[in-house]
Amino acid sequence: MTYLTRTMRHPVQRGVGDFWDDVDTIMSGNAVAATDADPTDLVNQTSSGTSTSAADFVSKNGVCKAMNFPALAAVRALQAQLNRVAQMKGLSKIAADGAIGPATLALFVQVQTAAGAGTIGGDASSCVNIGADSDVLAAQVQAYADALGAPATVSAAMSLSVPSITTKSGKTVVAPDAGIAGSLATLSSTEQLALLAVAGGIGYLLLSKKRKRRK
Repeated sequence: MTYLTRTMRHPVQRGVGDFWDDVDTIMSGNAVAATDADPTDLVNQTSSGTSTSAADFVSKNGVCKAMNFPALAAVRALQAQLNRVAQMKGLSKIAADGAIGPATLALFVQVQTAAGAGTIGGDASSCVNIGADSDVLAAQVQAYADALGAPATVSAAMSLSVPSITTKSGKTVVAPDAGIAGSLATLSSTEQLALLAVAGGIGYLLLSKKRKRRK
């Protein structure tokens, strides 16, 4: 278990993959960019050197995080294909953030059931099972989405989650395509506070000008 202590007097238990973990990844100042990853963590290859396996994921409190970027890409591809089916079937979409949690597992089961027996393999009893076969499952779900006539790309659910991996050494490494949120996550706490101060100052000046215009 990890604990949130920054803004609350008493620690609150929480699990990997929830809202506070998403915020903490951005604001902790502990995440690093892909270019700064420890070379010994081998972030650019799977454990086997080819396809994904259970060894490419770490599980905590029912949520699985990839330990390298190929595994992360495989899961995000699977999530994107699940969202294609969700759009055609009127199901709730999920975030394509590479974390395999309850929402991803639930949508996978819905899609697997809708596709019919034998169409999509996989055992959704645990996130590790889905992660291990994510590259193969992504292809199977894609074939089903194509058969439904789904658009090649669809929007994902909104999320604060930053696509990242948890390496063998326990470090959080942000995906190269994580965007602004990913850039924020790799700043130190001091740099983040400075940026917030600048943003707050700009906001105050804009608000002051707006009030003056109303007078």
